[in-house]
Formats: sequence, C-alpha cells, structure tokens
Amino acid sequence: MALQRKVRNGVVLVLLVAILSGSALTVNNKEAQAICTPCILCAVWDTVLTQLIWDSVFEDGIWEPIIEQNIIDHLNSEENYIVEDFFQEYWLPAVAEITETLSALGMYQVAILGTFFDAKNYLETRRLYFKLHAEAHKDYHPSTDFCAFGTNTRSLASSESRANLSMLAMSKHSLQRHIGSKFSASANGLDEDKNNRWKKFIKTYCDPKDNGWIEAGSGLDLACDRDGSGGSTATGAVDLNRVNRDIDYTRLIDEPRTMDIDFVDTVSPSSDDEEDVMAMAANLYGTESLSRRLSSQLIGKSGANRLYLDMRSVAAKRNVAENSFHAIVSMKSIGSDAGEVAPFMAAIMKDLLPSGTSDSDIYKILGENPSYYAQLEMLGKKIYQNPNFFVNLYDKPANVARKSVAMKAIGLMLDRALFESELRQEMMLSVMLSSKLNENYRTVNRNLNVNVEH
Repeated sequence: MALQRKVRNGVVLVLLVAILSGSALTVNNKEAQAICTPCILCAVWDTVLTQLIWDSVFEDGIWEPIIEQNIIDHLNSEENYIVEDFFQEYWLPAVAEITETLSALGMYQVAILGTFFDAKNYLETRRLYFKLHAEAHKDYHPSTDFCAFGTNTRSLASSESRANLSMLAMSKHSLQRHIGSKFSASANGLDEDKNNRWKKFIKTYCDPKDNGWIEAGSGLDLACDRDGSGGSTATGAVDLNRVNRDIDYTRLIDEPRTMDIDFVDTVSPSSDDEEDVMAMAANLYGTESLSRRLSSQLIGKSGANRLYLDMRSVAAKRNVAENSFHAIVSMKSIGSDAGEVAPFMAAIMKDLLPSGTSDSDIYKILGENPSYYAQLEMLGKKIYQNPNFFVNLYDKPANVARKSVAMKAIGLMLDRALFESELRQEMMLSVMLSSKLNENYRTVNRNLNVNVEH
C-alpha cells in the first residue's frame, strides 16, 4: 500500500509539473526549516572542522543511511504536500471554481446569442406578416368598378331564361294563328282574322290624318270612326301614343331598351306592348292566314292531303322567318329583378346623361326591370363609355386582372348572342334557298315523270 501510494503521488507530481512551471509548484506557505547565517560570521576553523566531521561520518558509514532516509522522508513530505495540500486544498477548488465561473459565463453568453437569434427570427416573421398583410389588403380589396360587373350580372341568367320563355310563347301564338288552332283569332278562316284585326286597328292604331287627309271626311276619317255612324268626333285611336304602333318598328321595338312584355305571367292582363307586338307580327308575317276551306270530308283524300301538307310547309317557313322577330322582342321583354340590379344600372346610366336627369327619366329608358338586352347593352357598351372606367384601370394589378376576366366573360355572352343570331340568319337563308329552288325542282320532277311515261 505504501508503494502504491508512492507511485500515485509520483504520477500526480509529474502531471502537476507538466502543467505548472517548476518554480510555481514549489511555492508554499510553510515556515522556513533552517536559519541561514551570513558566511562572514563563520570562522576559518569551522571549515576544517566540518571537513573532519564529514570524513568521519562517511568513512564509518553510520550516518549515510540516516541521511538517505531523511532525504527520502523530505521528498515524500514534499510530494504529499504538493498532492494532498496544494492540489486538493488550493489547485482543485480553484480549478473547479474557475470551471463553474466559465460555464456560467458561457451559458450567459449563449443566452445572449440565443436572444439575438430570437429577436432576428421575430423581426423577420413580423416583417413577413406585415408584407403578406399588405399584399392581402392590396389583392383582396376589390374596386368599385369591378363590383359593378358582379352586381349588374346577378339577374342576367334569370332574365335570359325569361326571354327564352317569352320567345316560345310568341312562337306558339303565331303558329296557332297560322294553322287555325281553337280559340285563335283566325280559327274560322281569313275573313274572321281580317275582321278582328280591322276592329283592333280602328280602336287602337288608326290615324284619321293618314291616307291623304285634307279636311273633315277625307283621309281615314270615315274608316277610323269607332261608333260607325259617320261624321262622329270619336275617330282614331283611343290612346294617341299607340297610333300606328302596329307598323312602326322603330318606335315599338328598335328604340326601347325594355318593353312591357311578360308572356311568362299568364295571370295579369295583356299590356299595350304585348298587343302592339302581336299586331305587328300579324302585319309582317302571314297577313293573310292559311285557308280553312279543307273540310273534314276532303281531309283524307289524296289531293287534299298533299295540299294541306303544302300549307303546313308554308306555315313552317313563316315560323322560321318570325323566329328572328320573336327573338328580338323577347330579348327586350321584362327581365328578372331577382338580383335587384335596376338601381345599380340606373346609377351607371346617370353618369352618362346630362346633370339633373331624374331617376324616373332613367327608368323610362332602362325600365323598372331591365330586359336581357338592356343588361347586355349596359355591361357590353355603356359601362365603357364612361371615362372614369379607363381612369380607374390605374389600379392594383389584382383588380385589373379581375376586370379583365369580367370583361372576357361579358364578351363571351355577347359572342353567344351573336352566334345565336347568325344561326337564325343561316336558317332563314336556307329556307329562302329551298323556296327559290322549289319551282325548279317541280319542273325537273314533272319533266322526269313525262319522260318516264313516254
């Protein structure tokens, strides 16, 4: 155990010597072991005496082991002091304390560095948040001009559906008049149709000043006499605003944006516009209704059957020609007000009219419930006639893109309306071509039959 302790002390001593400087390791707080006197106090004989004592001691060999043991004891004592006293009492606590101090200081510095990182991340996150907030506010804040597109198209689809239903109703009414369906004005033939139309003309459309009127009793005074007694002052149309409206296409159909026509509502009585449109249709298409002379006894015979089929062919061709008229009228019929767009369209229209124009004047142009035609005209034409529209294009890029998409959508609606108009035009041209070639076909067919018989 003593040997192991010596070896351990020796290893510790070597390590300490390697770490510390040689002089620092030997510094201690012990008191001096001897008192040195100056050499000047030594007598001359002291040297001689010392030499004699030294020689006698080493010659006899008695003191040498004692001295060696004393030296070893001193060395061991020094080693024990360095390892046990100096290292454990001074060096080890000092190193532990400085280690703890450095660790605490290091953690404090790391905390400061982490605070800087946290501040950096926080500031970057806040900057990104404000950037995205600004972009969102810019991109998702639509302009008033863009809202005008969305607001004024809310009832567009519903108005188009109503227009299609009105067109179907007009086509059905016209076809019933041509073929003499029950309860129609021409059910009993041409004479009844003419008589009913003449009565309507006298009370509603007749103008006594027409037909070269010069003085009382000339012109259409006698024809327009509603009571039929002659010379009466009760002549001509009851409502002067409806004079000649059955033949005035411009005033009746072309000029108004919205007409008081609603064939979808079958409960309310017919309006003036509905009656005037039907009267104009009778004047334009089939002013002479098809013959009713084919009695039930004749129907079923070969010749009568062929004649009736030819009459149905004429009715079909008339219906094709009338289809364009019905389409135009139905587009200007009363639209749907499901989205309540009339006030917003009136606001757009008011910017284009002279200052001081009242709302009632605007509604006379647009109508209380703007038609499908009026809505398309407003979105596809009128809205671009306001200079503010082009000024407001200097807007956020997102709003400009939205307006571009809305304009393309309106353009597609207009293209669709034009496409349907071209289809109707092609159908009329094909019917006209077929009718034009019909006589040539009959001639060729007749000659072919003659040649075959011969």
